Amino acid sequence: MKRRSKILLFILLGALILALNFSPGLKLKVKSSLTGSTSGISSRLVSFGHKIKGSFSFLTNIGNLKKQNEELGQKIISLRVDSSQIEELKKENTLLRKELGFIAPENKNSLVPAKIIERDPVTFINNITIDKGTFDDIKNGMAVVSSGVFIGTVKETFAHTSIVLLVTSKDSIIQAMLQNSRAKGILRGGISGLYIDYITLDTNYKVGENVVTSGLGGEVAPGLLIGTAGKLTSSSSSIFKMINVEQSIDISNLELVFVQK
Repeated sequence: MKRRSKILLFILLGALILALNFSPGLKLKVKSSLTGSTSGISSRLVSFGHKIKGSFSFLTNIGNLKKQNEELGQKIISLRVDSSQIEELKKENTLLRKELGFIAPENKNSLVPAKIIERDPVTFINNITIDKGTFDDIKNGMAVVSSGVFIGTVKETFAHTSIVLLVTSKDSIIQAMLQNSRAKGILRGGISGLYIDYITLDTNYKVGENVVTSGLGGEVAPGLLIGTAGKLTSSSSSIFKMINVEQSIDISNLELVFVQK
């Protein structure tokens, strides 16, 4: 049975070959059919390849866009930082010009501008740290002013920083006087505020008159404004008058000061 099938198959193949050889039209149709099939497969493969390439190109573009967005974000942040720094420099320049306006021309060369870089973490009234030190010829005992107002003295110096003891500190002792009455006393600070003590009982003063440094002791120059005289705080049995002193500036909001050399 198998042998007959094989013989039949050979006969059919032989007949097909003879037909193709003796019939050019049939041969052309078969060739065209095979070529068309191959061409169709090839076209599909090319189309599929283009789709894959397009997909990879799309993913690549997404990756590039993400990178560009990240770079743009960094540039925006950088611009904001630069803008913020420029704005801060403008404010510092404005503040410096304002401060210099309170200084007499003959004293400008003897003053060293300094930024406050640290404050007393507890009360804000004891001391501040400035960004100038021995490298800038800053020495202990030098007076520190702001807007022409005396605010303290240099307590401790380092190479590039110094600690300033504020007049509002309980540890501060400054020789001061009532400018109009010329009565001299000791300026002290503390949580309750500033006051000038050891004013003689026969002193007649007016509320609102200036309180300035007296220059006694030689460490602080005379005539530096501290504040204005307030109400009498001593009792009637005291042997000296003690007078409250209202500060001319708010020390807690200061950013820039000058050290008087």
